[in-house]
Amino acid sequence: MSTLLEQASLIMIPSGYKEDVVYSVIPENGNGDLSFTRASNGTRINSAGLVEVTPWNLYTYSEQLNDASWTKLNASVTANATTAPNGTLTADLLVCVGGAAGTNYVRQAKTISDNTHTLSFYAKENASAIVKIAEAAITGQQLDYNLSTNTISGSGSQISGTITNDVNGWKKITFTYIYTTGQTTCIFNINSLSCFVWGVQLNTSSTAKPYFPTTDRLNVPRLTYQNGGGGCPSLLLEKQSTNLALYSEQFDNAAFIKTAVSITANTSVSPDGNTNADTIIEDSTTSQHRIIQLVSTTTGIVYTASVFCKSGSGTRNLAILFGCGFGEQEVIFNVNNGTIVSSTNATGTITNYGNGWYRCTATATSQATTSTCVQYQLRDGSLQSYLGNGTSSLIIWGAQLEVGSYPTSYIPTTSASATRIADACSKTGIGSLIGGTSGTVFFDIKTNPTLSSANYKQFCYYFDSANAQSYMYLNSANQITTNANWGSLFYNTALQPNTRYKVALVFAPNDFALYINGVSVATASSGTPNTNVDIQIGQFNGTEMCEFVFNQYTHFPSRLTNSELASLTTI
Repeated sequence: MSTLLEQASLIMIPSGYKEDVVYSVIPENGNGDLSFTRASNGTRINSAGLVEVTPWNLYTYSEQLNDASWTKLNASVTANATTAPNGTLTADLLVCVGGAAGTNYVRQAKTISDNTHTLSFYAKENASAIVKIAEAAITGQQLDYNLSTNTISGSGSQISGTITNDVNGWKKITFTYIYTTGQTTCIFNINSLSCFVWGVQLNTSSTAKPYFPTTDRLNVPRLTYQNGGGGCPSLLLEKQSTNLALYSEQFDNAAFIKTAVSITANTSVSPDGNTNADTIIEDSTTSQHRIIQLVSTTTGIVYTASVFCKSGSGTRNLAILFGCGFGEQEVIFNVNNGTIVSSTNATGTITNYGNGWYRCTATATSQATTSTCVQYQLRDGSLQSYLGNGTSSLIIWGAQLEVGSYPTSYIPTTSASATRIADACSKTGIGSLIGGTSGTVFFDIKTNPTLSSANYKQFCYYFDSANAQSYMYLNSANQITTNANWGSLFYNTALQPNTRYKVALVFAPNDFALYINGVSVATASSGTPNTNVDIQIGQFNGTEMCEFVFNQYTHFPSRLTNSELASLTTI
């Protein structure tokens, strides 16, 4: 197989990325690196199997403190003043002047949800040996770091910090702050008479994550580990979606109406690895034990609600119920054994996220344009109303309500809905790698856990011009189809959800073939392919849906032999 791959002109195996770019392993000179856009955050499953916001560094322009996103008061920043710890000339000189505390600083404020956060960055002495880090949102939380003696002083019951030696006189500084309910603004001040600073990062966690450099924090590819972490990542490409549920991780918030239950916040470690999951506990009355959020929905539109849930005390089931404008449409889940108990006028999925957590989803069609109640209920078996015992509970995190027939990756919210923009992966002007009227296109993919019935779920588009496109997609029946420029091939067996496939399309004058999992499934013997110069992987201009994660995309500049195709596509 390695000899076969050596024939490729372009290989994208998701392993390296930065803002705006997915690296390809062939060619090695970067000419095959793919451009990536998504003008928003997104979440992925990281290598530890945890839900993680991408990028996890909440600060923008982490190596450019001269940028306007960093507020300066009685302070100046000289960009690229010395060599950074990574060997590049990207470290900045920070000089503060002024008298009273709080009147000289460089800062960047962030609105955050309740959680523990850690600030980390690198600092190096210039004319001053002290760097002061102050949490300005709350009085009295400050640490002073002495770069000469590697000592820390300061005050604050909710803060802690470390200072460690790095290379060439650089120190790595961390500052951890425990946020409590209602504290939502994070303002770290950096004060120093004169020092070099590089690589500022703020992440959710009680420890500093590996440093991730940022500019505007947009267009960061999501390399996701779909099978609970470990192994090799896949490139996640999704349509645009909006989470309509507010305060998605704060079920004690007034946005959730409580009936015969109480909520204890931040009781358990959630799927993102932080202690921010809430416990919903039934009372001892005969009632429906539930929490409700009211959301405006439109008649005839399909919605999917989802929440992460694990068993608490007792053996209660979870129900996701659409009321009001939906009539009553529901799915009941057993989160002790990961099964669906029943569904009424709705469809559901339950996916194991490890450590007892399941993501439970319910899909239904609104019957009216109105304010709809989306309910998360405890159930005694299937009973909607029952005598509670005052102790049985479920643990929940990450509520989501979105338009569509399947759940997309989790989108965190606070006081307003949040939108994840569509992912797009493309490259222009690479005719030298993909051009010619003969070639082979190969994909190693995994399908969405719930494939939709929408048309044009794209593998890829190749372009000669706006009117000369070659493309492969799934139709509304989830059958692989190509257009006339690639032989009008059609595979009449539907791809199955949550399944891995290896797919190869070969094209040459009057010679087209489609191989799936080691077998030739479609051929055509007439037509002349285009000579292409541009590609788009997954979605086409953000308008068509992509329902795969990509383990590999490879282009060969020639038509592979049938035996090579069988070998390449065998799982």
